[in-house]
Amino acid sequence: MASTKIVFGYFVIPLLLFFLLTSHLVTTTSLNVSTLCIEEERVALLKIRKDLKDLSNCLSSWIGKDCCNWIGIECDNQTGHVLMLDLSYLTICTNNKHIYAWSPLGGEINPSLTDLKHLSQLDLSNNNFQGIPVPKFIGSLNMLSYLDLAAANFSGLVPPQLGNLSNLHYLDISGSSLSSMWVKDVSWLSTLSSLQYLYMGYVNFTNTSHVLFRALNMLPSLLELSLFFCNLVALPSSFPFKNITSLSKLRLSGNHFSSPIPSWLFNMREVTLLDLSSSSLRGPFPVLPSGNLYKLQYLDVSNNNLTGDMTEILEVLSSCNKSLTLLDLSLNQLTGKLPYIIGQFTNLHEFILSRNSFSGPIPASIENLSNLHDLVLSTNSLSGPIPTSIGNLSNLASLYFDGNMMNGEIPESIGQLTSLNTLNLLDNNWEGTMTNTHFKTLTNLSNLCVSSRNNSFSLKVTQDWIPPFKNLHYVEIRDCEVGPTFPNWLRNQMTLVLLILENVGISEEIPSWLYNISSQISELDLSHNKISGHLPEKLNLSSSGYSIVNLAFNQLTGSIPLWTNAAVLYLRNNLLSGTVPTNIGENMSYLLFLDLSNNSLSGSIPLSINRIQNLISLDLSNNYFTGEIPVFWMGMQSLRIIDLSNNTLSGGIPTSICSLPLLNILELSNKNLSADLAPIFQNCTSLKILSPGKNRLFGSIPKEINKNLPSLSELLLRGNKIGGSMLETM
Repeated sequence: MASTKIVFGYFVIPLLLFFLLTSHLVTTTSLNVSTLCIEEERVALLKIRKDLKDLSNCLSSWIGKDCCNWIGIECDNQTGHVLMLDLSYLTICTNNKHIYAWSPLGGEINPSLTDLKHLSQLDLSNNNFQGIPVPKFIGSLNMLSYLDLAAANFSGLVPPQLGNLSNLHYLDISGSSLSSMWVKDVSWLSTLSSLQYLYMGYVNFTNTSHVLFRALNMLPSLLELSLFFCNLVALPSSFPFKNITSLSKLRLSGNHFSSPIPSWLFNMREVTLLDLSSSSLRGPFPVLPSGNLYKLQYLDVSNNNLTGDMTEILEVLSSCNKSLTLLDLSLNQLTGKLPYIIGQFTNLHEFILSRNSFSGPIPASIENLSNLHDLVLSTNSLSGPIPTSIGNLSNLASLYFDGNMMNGEIPESIGQLTSLNTLNLLDNNWEGTMTNTHFKTLTNLSNLCVSSRNNSFSLKVTQDWIPPFKNLHYVEIRDCEVGPTFPNWLRNQMTLVLLILENVGISEEIPSWLYNISSQISELDLSHNKISGHLPEKLNLSSSGYSIVNLAFNQLTGSIPLWTNAAVLYLRNNLLSGTVPTNIGENMSYLLFLDLSNNSLSGSIPLSINRIQNLISLDLSNNYFTGEIPVFWMGMQSLRIIDLSNNTLSGGIPTSICSLPLLNILELSNKNLSADLAPIFQNCTSLKILSPGKNRLFGSIPKEINKNLPSLSELLLRGNKIGGSMLETM
């Protein structure tokens, strides 16, 4: 018996414990299926929701007792405590297919947030809190490891109480160009010793850069640092991150450093991304250490004032770095040649050197950049032909060679770039002819731009050619031979938004198919051709009200059309005749620029022009207008240029013309205008060019003309009967 009891006692206790443990596990598993959140935290969440403005009802799921099933909420599976509150606009409204039509959250953040004592992640990003300060009480959520307040339209002082969040690994408090946040004392940053990711773009630091970098040096775990557009005015000349060994991404763009690039930026062995764009950096590029850059993937120093020869630096980069995916040196004053070794950038996706002074030819080794997606070499001094090896860049989507001195024939191998979306070959010295073959497999082409400065280049395709691309948006062909007929291959491009065929030798009438697709085109430029025929009285232009139409320097006949949605209408140097419609102001009220000069228009200037209240420039010169100058400018506060010269206008010059606050240029040279000069141009304070010559003006130049016309730089009075003497001070 005794032995039995011992055995029984020996096994019963473990069995009992096993039973109790398994019962507890079953209970816990059952709780996980339908866990009810903790009531105190549910009440806190409802208080938070009450103070939020949720116009799109993105928090409609916040009903019932189980808050752990509400959108944006994540609870602990064991305890039921709320661990994550994600109210990012991009998270809570994802059920809507048209997310960008929804309104983000606004209102205020209720202090009941502090009742979520186990909260480790808080995301309020991409909302609109309409400039309220970041709540100080967020600093008491001491369990937080993740805090994202980016692009939520907070403003004011960033609360130093955030320095209490010693468990933070991730902090994003970036604003936007419309927000106004600042940091007065950066010392609280140094207490976030666990921080790995810090993003504070558009936060204005009132401390000096040296004080800021000293505080950042106390964050040994920092991996990513973004301080773009922070109003920083200096970069430390020596290495400021002595305690930080793992920093991999550094964004300092949009600041005001006004100094050379310090060499320590290229001595960080772990760095993969370095963005110094738009930071007023100047001077030469530092000498690059060949052994430290092997991990660098992204280098952007664009839009600065950097100078010097980059040939050797490009050689160093290409020889020691096989990881670089983006290299942007654009918008500087850099020089040099593209070395043959550049073909070793085998992982490069974006290569951008535009608006510098690079010279020489493009090396054939560029074919080795097999991953290249964007090649942007615009506005340099590059010469020579396009290498035929360009056709091997099978991933190339954007090709910009515009604004160089390149020459030779455009190789047919361009037609092999099946991924090409944009081809920009404007403003070079091309020769030869582009044909169907150059577009053979360009099925994805949406932007086509080509022109040549000499007269030995043409774009000729067969009249029955059907292009492989069907979604052209932007076509700009200038200064080459395309005509004499309109390019028929454009008629089926139903997504055209911009069409420029300037100086391309077209000499026929505008075809009906072009008028039929005019409603989708926002800019139409057919200037400097020999296009004939009448213009339609009405045309269905883009309904946006911002259409640009330039038909200048052609041989068009007939009268002035009324094209309702035109914002810019250039019809100068044609053969148009008749009168300007009296209702032009009512029918063309969107106009900003109107140029009808150098035609054969007659009659009086219609007073209804005063209905075009946003007009900036009006040019009616070199026609046969008669009668007096009507007071058409009343209420036209944007008018800067008026040119009525070389007509047969008569009468006086209305003194009210100086009521235009922005008027810069006034051209009135005619034959028959008669008035006393002295009182007319008083208070024309914005005038820079005044030309009332070849009229019958009389009187004398007033001595106070410098006061009345303080901005005047050109005054033409020849052919009048003006007395007096010019002041020496003029």
